[in-house]
Amino acid sequence: MDNHTRLFYTSPNGDRWLLVKIRATGEIMIRHEPNDASGGKTSEVDVETFAASNSGSPERQALTDLIRQLRAHREQLKHQSR
Repeated sequence: MDNHTRLFYTSPNGDRWLLVKIRATGEIMIRHEPNDASGGKTSEVDVETFAASNSGSPERQALTDLIRQLRAHREQLKHQSR
């Protein structure tokens, strides 16, 4: 089974950050995909570690914005189902 992924930030140099839900476990992770030119390797870290280590970064702000959007959407769905 594929995992659910959602891109939440692309840096000016092409690095990408995605929110990933591991289907098998339900675990939520942050995946960093470095740009091709850097030669770096894709890595994953849990949300708490990402949030603690990236304070003030644009990718952290983008994740915070996405979480707010998802919460607002969930609340909207709750109100529609009443």
